[in-house]
Amino acid sequence: MRKSDKKVSSKYLVLGIIFIVTMVLTFLSMSFESVTPSATTMSAATIPVITMQSEEGNEFNSLHGFTQEINQALINDNLTPVAKTRQLPIIIHNYGAEVQELTYKIRNLSDNGLIENTKVTELVNNGETITATLNIKNLIDDNTQYALEIILETSTHEEIHYYTRIITGEDYSIDDKFAFVEDFNACTFNQDRLSEIQKYIETSSAGNNNNFGKVNINSTLSQIGWGDMGPYVESQLIPVIKEISKDVAVITFDYKIGAINEYESYDSYNVYEYYRIRQTTSGFYLLNYEREANQIFDGKNDLLSTAKINLGIQSGTTAEFNSDEKGTYSYFVNEGSLWCYNIDTNMYTRVFSFNADETDGIRENYNQHGIKILNVSNDGNCDFIVYGYMNRGEHEGESGVSLCKYSYEDNIVEERLYIPMDKPYDILSQNVGRIAYLADENTFYILMDDTLYSIDIVSKEVMTVVSGLVDGTYAVSENGDAIAYSMNGRLYSTDSIRIFNMSTDSEKIIKADDNEYIRCLGYINGDFVYGIADKADILIKEDGSRTFAMYRLEIMDSDYNVIKEYEQPGVYVSDASVSDMRINLTRVVKSGDGDYESTSIDQLINKDENKQEDGLTLETIVTDNRKQELAIKLMKALPAGSVEFRTSSEVSYKDNALLELDNDFAGDGRYYVYGYGRFQDSTTQISKAIILANDTYGSVNDYNANTIWKRYRNTSAQIKGLSIIDAGSSLRTALQTVASYAGAQFDINAYIQDKTADEILSLIPGVAGLSVKSVTVDKMLNFIDNGCPVIGKSGSESYVIITGYDSKNVTYIDTASNSTVTVALTDASKMFNQWENVFITYYKN
Repeated sequence: MRKSDKKVSSKYLVLGIIFIVTMVLTFLSMSFESVTPSATTMSAATIPVITMQSEEGNEFNSLHGFTQEINQALINDNLTPVAKTRQLPIIIHNYGAEVQELTYKIRNLSDNGLIENTKVTELVNNGETITATLNIKNLIDDNTQYALEIILETSTHEEIHYYTRIITGEDYSIDDKFAFVEDFNACTFNQDRLSEIQKYIETSSAGNNNNFGKVNINSTLSQIGWGDMGPYVESQLIPVIKEISKDVAVITFDYKIGAINEYESYDSYNVYEYYRIRQTTSGFYLLNYEREANQIFDGKNDLLSTAKINLGIQSGTTAEFNSDEKGTYSYFVNEGSLWCYNIDTNMYTRVFSFNADETDGIRENYNQHGIKILNVSNDGNCDFIVYGYMNRGEHEGESGVSLCKYSYEDNIVEERLYIPMDKPYDILSQNVGRIAYLADENTFYILMDDTLYSIDIVSKEVMTVVSGLVDGTYAVSENGDAIAYSMNGRLYSTDSIRIFNMSTDSEKIIKADDNEYIRCLGYINGDFVYGIADKADILIKEDGSRTFAMYRLEIMDSDYNVIKEYEQPGVYVSDASVSDMRINLTRVVKSGDGDYESTSIDQLINKDENKQEDGLTLETIVTDNRKQELAIKLMKALPAGSVEFRTSSEVSYKDNALLELDNDFAGDGRYYVYGYGRFQDSTTQISKAIILANDTYGSVNDYNANTIWKRYRNTSAQIKGLSIIDAGSSLRTALQTVASYAGAQFDINAYIQDKTADEILSLIPGVAGLSVKSVTVDKMLNFIDNGCPVIGKSGSESYVIITGYDSKNVTYIDTASNSTVTVALTDASKMFNQWENVFITYYKN
């Protein structure tokens, strides 16, 4: 063999060996090494903000964009009045983004039916802003609300969705209304002009004068004028319209203020103001006024010598906080940011925040997200979730849940799991706020849309722990590690309850005896409270009223031992609510006719109510200048020396963190309450919803955005055209009469044996029946104003049909005599109250 041939042979041998080694190493790498996913850090905000523009050029109703479609029926942030010309001018604040296309869609709120889909071709670029006019087609009815969706395409986002509701048909004079509330606001910051608003307020004992964080129309003039704080406005005031008619409007402001403190530095506050006003020919009237102020924590001068972190002036008396067992690392949430205080090093860390000092703050400070602390380890690490609208970063413009882990030593936040959702923050907060629990390093439990999921964070395997949870049939422990629920999901006929402890992965089944039903009532810390009722004592009437009379209550600890029983002969518990460390009991006794009547209330007090907490505690402190403030009391004494500050060095988003849950939101049967211009709560209990809406000067909507009830009504109303139809008993006659008036083409007696009155009314197309209890008649008159007659219980077996009212009287039809009766409102109230305010009505859906 030639020498050159040997060299070639050796060359290929070496190459062959290298190839084999490379293949082996590649195989080993593929088999035994995980590929590190790519990651990004939190980027700056890129999404434009859209505002509406009035005839006089005033900007209002700021809209923040979503990069995913959101269920618009659940968005009730603002209402945009459209001029009779159907022209709606808008302003796009682009912040440097290149806007390439603009379209808009108009839909029916109730069925999401598309009415108009139009591309806007004329966009005027003014540099920092782009102006356009939506020439809405003549396809919408006057005095009816519709859903408007504006869609932008930019160089970085294919579609950005903006949502508002629109209404037209009146001369709303919105610029005059804006001028009034803006002038009122200006007077509150100017001591020389403060007296000008004296005539609008209604100072009384009902006003809050102890806390600048929460004032209202009943507060003193000095309290509304910020006392001696001397604040100044730091941001632009852009009004938001919540409700509008020709004369009445609800307008709110969200803005920032600053004030010099006693240390000669300044504090900043987020302020929310709510105005309900009436415009007449003689001027304006202030019908209601509410203001909330929440101090933005910055750590400056906020560590007190009494070992407390001072959160400052706050509108509420609660806060999200937690610490490790030793109390070295104290975590707390303030105004959308997560903070940590290390008492050993005297160090504050701003762990997570969408805010950034170098930005405009308008998009970053849009506070439509929440943070929940899951746990804190002894080395200072913290697991937490961010849920709601994502202001910037990898998920900018999305609504979802982000599970994060913060390493204190590395000072890095890492996102471990991200779940996108098509619901706004208001709705999302109710689900996530109840259960979000990290059982171990990789097992995450979360409650979404009445379904509890178990998620393996590494493999992304999802298991459904329980689905179809119904309000009133389940309860969650205070720290979210345990859930007790009815296994058949029935409120009045539960035969077994399952307690599932996520921290120990253990369970306990509580079974009722054959002649009994049981009911979940709530938790006190980790102790579960449930009630037991004889089946014979449970009363469900034709009128839809229900009484679940429990003869005994039991309290079970986390080890499934019954530690307390409550039972009193002849007295039944019809309802129970847990408040802090107490159980408030609503009690009844049997009456002579087999029904129940109310008796005195009672309380069960937990043995640990006065026990000193081992961990962090929340306290209120009072000062002369700033009045009430909120503080977190630490577990250790403070160290000597000055406080240091830092922020987390990066927030890391990994591309393998995404998890999409295949889940449809079961919103039917839920009532959504909006009050003081904001979302308040949702519930399946219409009575509870009406009472809350009344207390917050608001309204009740259903899942399809239909208005069921609103506090304000006309001064008088009358329903005509009802003809009494005899169907047997007083209730059946009243029900048949109202059902026929609502459009029923059937005999109610065909259904009365199997269905309650509200269920029968719900059989009518376009109608949803309601059974309401414990709501006074003056509130039920709002249904008359909406054109829906109301059946009211007036005796043991008698019912009347309410058909009208004025400022002093109520008119009803007596079904027994077929006569129309008008009585004073006070007398009507006494009559219905005697029979526990039981009513049947409906609304049009």
